[in-house]
Amino acid sequence: MKEPGYVYILTNPSFKDDWVKIGRSSRPVHERSRELDNTSVPLPFEIFATMKTTKFVEAEKLIHRYIERFTNLRVRDNREFFKISPEDALEIFRDVAPVLGDAEIEEVHKNQVLGGPECHSTAERKTPKRDEKRIWMVPSNSKFFDLAGCLKKYGCVYWRQHVNFQKGDDAYIYSAYPNSAILYKVSIDGHDLEYTPEMEREKEFYTNSDDFNKKARHNRMALFTLKETTNSNRLSLAYLLEHGMKAAPQGALNLTHPYFAELLKYVTENF
Repeated sequence: MKEPGYVYILTNPSFKDDWVKIGRSSRPVHERSRELDNTSVPLPFEIFATMKTTKFVEAEKLIHRYIERFTNLRVRDNREFFKISPEDALEIFRDVAPVLGDAEIEEVHKNQVLGGPECHSTAERKTPKRDEKRIWMVPSNSKFFDLAGCLKKYGCVYWRQHVNFQKGDDAYIYSAYPNSAILYKVSIDGHDLEYTPEMEREKEFYTNSDDFNKKARHNRMALFTLKETTNSNRLSLAYLLEHGMKAAPQGALNLTHPYFAELLKYVTENF
């Protein structure tokens, strides 16, 4: 069995408040932190949070890609330092953790403040459940799946889940082709659902049946229920790029993240 490793968030009192180091280690993070305490930094690093998982290499890549997909937050290219608060970095850890299946997050900064285990403790705890509602942007493409037809026939769609959707969240669906615009608003009425034969009803809407088979093998679905539709040209890509979006979405985007405050305000006002 593969041994677990860690992805970590490190802060440093000599850095700006919104600078963090996000990296990985196959050994306990306190050992890695000590290695980094050298003449290149005036003060020692402090461990803000860690994620323990057997997929720590993949996890680091996912987290870095998540940060960079819509933002330009690296302090320098090809370095593990990011212009992001440790609290926001921890939220990204929470979004990525469910995808990994075995991730355990420890908020070391809380242990330090509350007088709990020291920062080099190996005690881990499960990712806490969140209660706040989130709003997402989710891309679709009619070249591969007839979302309009599915929603018209059933009023809902089972969506392959890669992020931490929760029941009660809402999502705006961006149609990459042929519209390049947001067309739908849905409520998320189920999450982390296992594949069931009922979902086979959607097979007719797939251009390639193998894409449907991949969905069935994925075995982690969310249920989207249609709330509203729009044909406003103010929600086209050109306008979205003027109001906080960096590029056409390639994956689910958490619009309630502070970095997308302008984009969320614009979308909700113009839908």
